[in-house]
Amino acid sequence: MPGTSPTRSSTVEERQGLAPSLIAFIVLDVLLVVWAIWLGASLGSDEPEASEGATPSSSVSAPTTSAPATEGAAEPDVGAQTVASPSGNIVCALSPSEVRCSIATLASAPAEVAGCDGSEGYVVTLTTEGVAVPCISDADLPGTADATVDVLDYGQNLTVNNFSCDSTESGMKCTDTSTGKGFTLARAGISTY
Repeated sequence: MPGTSPTRSSTVEERQGLAPSLIAFIVLDVLLVVWAIWLGASLGSDEPEASEGATPSSSVSAPTTSAPATEGAAEPDVGAQTVASPSGNIVCALSPSEVRCSIATLASAPAEVAGCDGSEGYVVTLTTEGVAVPCISDADLPGTADATVDVLDYGQNLTVNNFSCDSTESGMKCTDTSTGKGFTLARAGISTY
């Protein structure tokens, strides 16, 4: 049956599907879109990069130390409750008289400040007097939270006396509820209100 042969071969060609080069092109496009979405999401949060210890080339990290990130410039009050963001990048110690938060990795280096022989921008405190950003010697710059620090999951809050800290995907927001003063600490830096 000479008339059925050409129909059969065209059906086989139709069933072969897309050419391998077209499939590779589509897979590459999908991977690039997924990578772009991941990159955009990781730049907007305080989460560290996917692999432990890896930071983007534009990030500035304080040296890693074996001490908890809250040690260094000044010790938190005795009896302070210490918590970390889920990423471990931010650590806060809340006591009845103050909140002290530190960050291990910033998106960019803080500006140099006249009279500071170390760095400002890695530690921030809140008391009834307001917000302060102390100068920290380079030897005392904070590291990431160690395994003994409790995690304050995103969306959770910790309150001690009049001080309250909210853990968000974009950083740690701490407020003195009696004055309304406070700060947000994130990879982008410190903002006060």
